[in-house]
Amino acid sequence: MQRHEAWRLAYRMDRYLRSAADSDIEQRSRDITLNMMNVNDTGQLSPGMPNGEAIIWWELWTHILEELSLRSVDYRALDLMPPFPWVSHPETPRGLKILGKRQLPKMDFISRVGQREHMKAAYEHGRFRIAPATTYSDPSLNPAIRDEELSVTAVRSGDTAVIRPYDPKTGKSGEPIQAIGNITFSTTWQENFFVLCLTYGYRPRILDDFEANSLLVIHNVNRFLIRLEKAVKRARPDLTLVARPIAYYDPYRVDPKSLEAPFAKNFRYAYQREYRAVWHKPGLDFDQEPFFIEMGTLRDIATLFNLRD
Repeated sequence: MQRHEAWRLAYRMDRYLRSAADSDIEQRSRDITLNMMNVNDTGQLSPGMPNGEAIIWWELWTHILEELSLRSVDYRALDLMPPFPWVSHPETPRGLKILGKRQLPKMDFISRVGQREHMKAAYEHGRFRIAPATTYSDPSLNPAIRDEELSVTAVRSGDTAVIRPYDPKTGKSGEPIQAIGNITFSTTWQENFFVLCLTYGYRPRILDDFEANSLLVIHNVNRFLIRLEKAVKRARPDLTLVARPIAYYDPYRVDPKSLEAPFAKNFRYAYQREYRAVWHKPGLDFDQEPFFIEMGTLRDIATLFNLRD
């Protein structure tokens, strides 16, 4: 049995997309393909992840093809592929052009992309904007940034669900009602938190995903976090820092109760490989405002790359 046949057989045994609308399948397919593709050094579309990670995405995409086959739907009739704005062939992609002749560090590093003036201020003065999680749901934000940071959401087929109307006066339940389509349920974080988003490593497509023209590479992560924590303590001594990579989850195959909202995100954003610094305290309300900190120059622990106009 070939690998794709095994994947299709496994899906038929757990048909988790059976109640998904065509539009939901289209969105899921676009999310998956955005994660498994990148741009190579000649600006062409290429597999974007190490072999072990790429296999996971190919398996999930095969599940979509199998679901459409079971529905007798031609996959070509749906909009399954997203745009790839970072494909620049025959030109060198912006995400590599920005490096020039310089090399990225060989050791583990974190990075941040943005507009040139903001990254210059971060590099020269250690200036960063620390924002509350509630600000990231703003619909005006770039799609790569916009997210509901205070909740994690899962999706289940309604085929096996039992729904009964409840009469609060009598305390009795009525006859069961058949569920149609998917059932979506969420776990919401009951407190606000502050966050600074960075990327673990660097992938060339990130510059275009975030519509950026500048890249800050931080090659001494420990020193950066120490300085960052001290700078925030000066501005907000009531906050406590926790920093680690994000865990990405599949909304169709997860229990949201098992996830911690500040460090869990829909796998739609997995290509970002986010490394997140989070500040919290008990009872932090939802009316917090962003604040700025300065930790001093980062010249000794970071490198700044700017894209030429």
